[in-house]
This record gives sequence, structure tokens and C-alpha cells, in this order.
Amino acid sequence: MDDAIRVAVVQGDRRRGAVAQALALVAEDVRAVVGRCGTAAVAPTLDELGREWASTHRDALSATVDALAAAGAETIDVAASKADAKPSARACFERLGYVAETHGRPVAYHDLDAVPDAWIERELGGEKARVSSLFAGCGCRVSLGVARTHGVFRLGLGLPGLAAVVHRDDLRFEEDALARRIPAPLAPACSVLETWRGRIVRSWLKVRSIGGGMRPTGAERRRLDRARGAVERLTALAAAVAPRISVIDGFGGMQGQGPRLGTPLKLGTVIAGTDPVAVDAVAAAIMGFDPLDVAYLRRAQAAGLGVADLAGITILGEPWSQVRRRCRRHGADRLLRLVSAGTDPDQARPPHFPRRRSRRSRV
Repeated sequence: MDDAIRVAVVQGDRRRGAVAQALALVAEDVRAVVGRCGTAAVAPTLDELGREWASTHRDALSATVDALAAAGAETIDVAASKADAKPSARACFERLGYVAETHGRPVAYHDLDAVPDAWIERELGGEKARVSSLFAGCGCRVSLGVARTHGVFRLGLGLPGLAAVVHRDDLRFEEDALARRIPAPLAPACSVLETWRGRIVRSWLKVRSIGGGMRPTGAERRRLDRARGAVERLTALAAAVAPRISVIDGFGGMQGQGPRLGTPLKLGTVIAGTDPVAVDAVAAAIMGFDPLDVAYLRRAQAAGLGVADLAGITILGEPWSQVRRRCRRHGADRLLRLVSAGTDPDQARPPHFPRRRSRRSRV
């Protein structure tokens, strides 16, 4: 593995300071990226329901803008699309305080859904999809991710966050169509119910996998097929518009039934670097996951998009093992592990309940 892959890990009490410190630790790498083009395109994470705690925080954006400007960026474009039409990306920019926070700095905001000609067509995993031409055409692409669990990829970090630069009608990675139809006012109550449902599902899958294997049901096989297809499309998306700089904010994240009905997660940690796969891998380890057991990270490394093996990553700042915290996983997480393992559901072992011997056999 390449020892030059460096990822900064900073734990602190203040988000802005932690982001600034993390980017300062990899400042040389950031300057090398920004210096080639003099401009930057930033893709923030905008929660579908517009919740501040589940979106890129204004302090994280502000500290990143400062670091990019210090590295030589003369203009910075912040661009995003949203799966939900309401609130719009433009409304989120205002509501989350982005516009006010960066007032007076060379930052322009782009609601991709409001610009008909903002897209360029790409083939992603055998499907045509419209990708932001502004983001795809920039040599310094920046992803501002949030530490989240996910019902398709197990984790929704920087690379899954690239869905923000894809047209809402073309490519979305949703694990549950029913969750998409839940109105925003009902989301808090539904999140509580979904948390308990997730616990029941996790317990049931754990029982079924006693002994090392289980045979998925028909519905579970279909879910696995959708997850495999989503991983393929995400890998193709990352190959087309891979971030050159990636920042994961763990000050306000999501655990459990993410990315829509999860509950708040506070790690107090920021991860940053110029290898987006390595940044996601370190964030995964901090959240209690084996990076090579996460399908999209394993696939991205195999495709040559970055390093997911922790042995090949140099950590700057805090050792990831000292800030590690096992977050509450998605209810279907044990099932989704079959995607990363490459397990064929038809070859998986059945549930391991001991078969009772008949009286005749005991004689």
C-alpha cells in the first residue's frame, strides 16, 4: 500500500476548530489539489428533511471555505440537489445559515434543481444519469460528508453523499420507499418507532445467523440485489466525479435507521484528507466498522479509486483507535454484510436452529 495516503483525525470540543485543524494537518495535500485549478466545487450533505443536525453544519462549511481560500482557491461554488423537493436546496442554504456565514467571501450557491441546463449525462452502472456539470467539470471537487449509518451501503459517508450532485429523478440510494413517503412533521415520531423496529430486526437477524450463516428470504434477496446494484452505480459515480478533498463531520451525525429515520450521533471527531476512499475508511473504523467489510469501500479500492485498507493509511492527529466508538447500526446491517462478503444468498446456510431428533431416532 502507498504510505503517502494521509488522513487527518481530530477530536475536539468545537466543530469549526476541529475542521480547521484537520485540514491544516493535510494542508500540503490540499494546496496541491487547489493549486492546479484555482477554484473549488463543494458538495455539502443536505438532509432530506432539512434537519440541521443531520446536514453539513455552517461551521464546517465556513472552516472548509477558509482552508480552500488559504490554499489558493479564488472562487468556491457550493452546489447540491435534493431528493425531496421541499425544502429546496436554496432554502436549505438559507435555513442552515450557509449564505450568512460566508457573506463577503468568494462563495456562490447553486440549487441544481432550479437550473435546467446544470446537468451532463453520464453512464453509471449501466444506467444513464444526469450529473452536475459544474461539479464534474471542476478539478477541485470537495465533499462535506456527515457520519451516518445507511440502509443500503451500511454507511452514508463522503462517497454516498455524491448523490447530492445527481439529478433527483435519475439516481437515489433509498433503502425503503415507505420512508420516503413519511411527511416531515411525522418524522420524529416515526424515527422512534423505526428505532424499535430496527432493534427487533437486528435481534432476529442475529438469532438466524447463529453458527455463521443464514438463508435470506425472498424479500431479503431482493433487497440484497438492490444493494449490489446500488454499490455498482455508486462506484461508477465515484469514478466519474470522485472528490479530490473529503471531510467527514462527526460532531453531528446519525445512527440507527439512517439516512432518513436515524437518531442523532455525536462523535466529536472530524476526518479529512485527499483520498476520499481512505477518509471514508477511517471514518468507518471510528464508527466501529471494518472498512473492508463495507461493500462500497471494498469495491472502490478494487477499482483503484483509493485505499480502504487501514494498513495503507497514515493517520495524522489522533489515532483512530483512541476515538473509536461503536454506533448503533441499521436494523438490516447484518444482512447487508452479505453484499460486502460477496455471499451468494442461494449458497448461504439456513438458520441454525438445532433440529429436534425424533423419538424413533433416539432409540
